[in-house]
Amino acid sequence: MRKQYKNIMVALALTSLMPSLTSCEDWFDNAPESEMVFDDFWKKKGDVLSGIGSCYRAMNEEGFLKRLIVWGEVRSDNVIYGKSTDTELSYMLEANINADNSYSKWADFYTVINYCNTVIKYAPGVRSTDPDFSETELLQYLAEAKTIRAFCYFTLLKTFRDIPFTEEPYTDDSRPFQIVQSSESDVLGYLVKDLREIEDYAVDEYASVAYNRGRITRKAVWALLADIYLWMGKYDDCVTYCNKILDTSSNPLSLERASSYFRTVFFTGNSDESIWEIAFDNNTQNGAVRDFYGGSSTDAKLSSYDYSVSGTSDLFVVTDLRQKNAFVEKDGFFMIKKYIAYRSNTNNETVRESDFTYGDATNNWIVYRLPDIYLMKAEALAELGGEANLAEAVSMVSKTYDRANPDLEPGTLIGQYSSQEQVRSLVFNERQREFLFEGKRYFDLVRRMRREGTPTQVITNYLINKYVAMNLDRNTVMSKLNDVDAIYMPINSEELRVNTLLKQNRFYEISSDISKN
Repeated sequence: MRKQYKNIMVALALTSLMPSLTSCEDWFDNAPESEMVFDDFWKKKGDVLSGIGSCYRAMNEEGFLKRLIVWGEVRSDNVIYGKSTDTELSYMLEANINADNSYSKWADFYTVINYCNTVIKYAPGVRSTDPDFSETELLQYLAEAKTIRAFCYFTLLKTFRDIPFTEEPYTDDSRPFQIVQSSESDVLGYLVKDLREIEDYAVDEYASVAYNRGRITRKAVWALLADIYLWMGKYDDCVTYCNKILDTSSNPLSLERASSYFRTVFFTGNSDESIWEIAFDNNTQNGAVRDFYGGSSTDAKLSSYDYSVSGTSDLFVVTDLRQKNAFVEKDGFFMIKKYIAYRSNTNNETVRESDFTYGDATNNWIVYRLPDIYLMKAEALAELGGEANLAEAVSMVSKTYDRANPDLEPGTLIGQYSSQEQVRSLVFNERQREFLFEGKRYFDLVRRMRREGTPTQVITNYLINKYVAMNLDRNTVMSKLNDVDAIYMPINSEELRVNTLLKQNRFYEISSDISKN
């Protein structure tokens, strides 16, 4: 862990800045010279811009995005083996996870966090050395850095629960990276407080569409706060922040039309419904998506679970465009198409692999879009209960369901769901349909397990079907998963060696070699 922080300021100077944004505007004309040393940095506004650019650019790294996919999808009921699944990914798919699995490494996330901490610490000092650097600009850049940092910490705690937390940057090897874990509740409390302090300083709306989607805006801050509140079970607060987004007319959002939204949202990017995307282009390609989901001439490490089999056959109705556009059967696999291709031929009722047109691995990765807001609000309302809340929750779900089923009468769902349990299930299933392969499903499952206080029902009603489909023994899988601590990842063995203050997740301390179970 210490090694990754060596000469961090040199990395800030050398980092190539966010390509998709600089292609629109000369955002970073004031990037520092590669030979610039720490004492000469943080003197002018351009240095702060370069630091912010490094925060964004670090999220383009393949290891960062691979973990967004692995942590959010691989242990869910969305994906199974692909044509070229590697050994460690196979272990995760089979619930054979231990601390030596490289996908449990979190260094890519702490690299981004360290860039953010560096900006947050040193940017305020530039106000005294550069008269052209305004207080408004400083607060805007701090809002960006703090939101990116909060997103990274939130993802880590959803994956590992208790995590090392620091606001201090590591600029060299002068002090060891020895940090005790902070509790999940403490980190969540800090993130909420930090984000609420800066929410009004984030840019409301940029002049460029690419900036509005690729940089932090106020709506991105609000979306993250709504997500955190939902995770915490603070449902009124979640609804409040969803409503802030829905009720604010600046930086407007709207659902893309049914006929082209898969292409516009996931293939072209920067759509009218997007709130925040991690941007890629020809210079910085999205290799993680191509590696896991495949392409026109590559084998994928993951494929979709077959939702037509017994137990999940009612997830999609036959008119649902999300089933027709997100994956297709080929050579015995259900190949994932979301993000890597779009269905250019929509005339055939039977979906074929040849119907799809492929891209060049430049697809942006969506962090939040308008359906996130609809369905976070719906979930919070379903948990609050009461006739009015439940009716509004169904109305929220209808927005995405109707868009995905244009052949049905609008409002088909209205009036069909009345009890709290019915609406909960509706929201839960709609989130799976809408966010297939977007790195959200496993966290949805964990949130439900936490709410229920046990993983048993989620495993029995959802996860077990996937393992049976992979020809794994049902009882063996249940023995590996049916523990509240098993729903989190282990801390990687290398991290434990470097930071001796870390404590392993209890489940993996007991079962250091889960594959023997």
